[in-house]
Amino acid sequence: MRLAPLHPVIRTLAARRVARLAAALAAPEAAQAEVLARLVRRARDTDFGRRHDFAGIRTAADFRARVPLRTYLDYRPWIERALAGEPDVSWPGRIDRFAKTSGTTAGDKTIPVSREMIASQRSATWDALAHYVHWTGDAGLFEGGLLFVSGSSSLSPLGGDPARRVGDLSGIMYDAVPWFLRGIGYPRREVAAIADWETRLGRMAAETISADIRLVGGMPSWTLLLFERLRAMAGGRTIGDIWPGFRLFLHGGVHMAPFRDRLAETVGRPFETLELYPASEGFLAIQTDRSGGLDLIPDGGIFFEFVPVGSLGDRSPPRRTLADVEVGPVYAVVISTCAGLFGYVLGDTVRFLSTRPPRIVIAGRTRHFVNAFGENVIVEEVEQAMAAALAATGARVVEYTVAPRFPERGTGRGAHEWIVEFETAPADLARFAGCLDERLAALNTDYRTRRAGGLGLGPPEVTPVPRGTFHRWLGDAGKLGGQHKVPRVTNDRTLAEALLARARLALS
Repeated sequence: MRLAPLHPVIRTLAARRVARLAAALAAPEAAQAEVLARLVRRARDTDFGRRHDFAGIRTAADFRARVPLRTYLDYRPWIERALAGEPDVSWPGRIDRFAKTSGTTAGDKTIPVSREMIASQRSATWDALAHYVHWTGDAGLFEGGLLFVSGSSSLSPLGGDPARRVGDLSGIMYDAVPWFLRGIGYPRREVAAIADWETRLGRMAAETISADIRLVGGMPSWTLLLFERLRAMAGGRTIGDIWPGFRLFLHGGVHMAPFRDRLAETVGRPFETLELYPASEGFLAIQTDRSGGLDLIPDGGIFFEFVPVGSLGDRSPPRRTLADVEVGPVYAVVISTCAGLFGYVLGDTVRFLSTRPPRIVIAGRTRHFVNAFGENVIVEEVEQAMAAALAATGARVVEYTVAPRFPERGTGRGAHEWIVEFETAPADLARFAGCLDERLAALNTDYRTRRAGGLGLGPPEVTPVPRGTFHRWLGDAGKLGGQHKVPRVTNDRTLAEALLARARLALS
């Protein structure tokens, strides 16, 4: 499809949306008040709305007084009623789409996706692309192919009703792509529907190796697997040679820093990157400029609250809105959405870089930390330490995770074990471990205290594993491809022992 005559229109539409979002970001309290009022008004006649007196809610304080915080497990009875086909449970009408996601804080989750949520997700994707067009003036992005390395688009019927479906969010959104982009979207329907990740990866590479791909969206780790497959098929040529028009990588889900050098080398020439913060429960934030951080979308159908992470387990934890959050502290994210989730503890933690605009970085997960020895190290710190070690040693990593190594009989110290699949191993593994240690000590007072003198916590132990270990473990768990990601840090040995067992099997 030739869109060149529409380039001025695309640039104008992009500029208008950028301006509207900028206005909302400059006054997020007003935008959020409108969102909350709209959500409460729409859901007040549902069973949830009646039980929580939505008719009496006028302010955020009214909402907090009536709606307690709920995790997925707390909310599951409501979701199960909607899954069974009951209408008007917590959102008006019957929910006919549900996203199946691999939850890292509550096991596998099934999330309701209303028509309004589909529209919200689609709108947020346009927000991201609008900012790219606004930065660069490049409406020619839409002259070529747009490739999304995501989960299978195949959805399963619910309760024998073909009108009701469950599957990856990417499958739900596949049918929501605007008509004028369907001709340039990849993978094509027959490839996107393939359930097996390995088969889908190969078919995706085969159908795009000769295409004019200009945008790729996906998690860095899965995207690199596709790029490596393409390069192998193309005799080692770079992605920039295979796709001369490639210019934008949309990414989210995991921290980019450990993968940036590998992506740059694989592509072989400069390209733009733009970070997103999507979740099955809602699309929360996008990168709006090149300075870093993610701006929350205050007018996108989600009402945000933030609980200081240390207070999350309290009987009545403080619940802050965008009117009273502060720069610096780590907050657990709480959302209320246009799919009928209210006071829902998402499981992510964030820090604010600024409040005008409300700009965040993702700190980790509410249950993803290592605190076996009082060190309380979170995902954000692990990722920063890894990035520092890679930069200092020239190493490159495929995947990694961190777990406690508990003291053995007769020893008094435990340690953190870093299980790492290297693409390029460091020449000096001890120096690499020392860089991890030094950076964590600089970032985390508790870690620094327990490492002082090596009395309470030993130095990091880096355990390299063979190439393909993490990939095979994900395959064993049925979590290849799409949105599935490896936990960066855990507070027990379950994942670590499974990976080490996989590594031993590969070496035997």
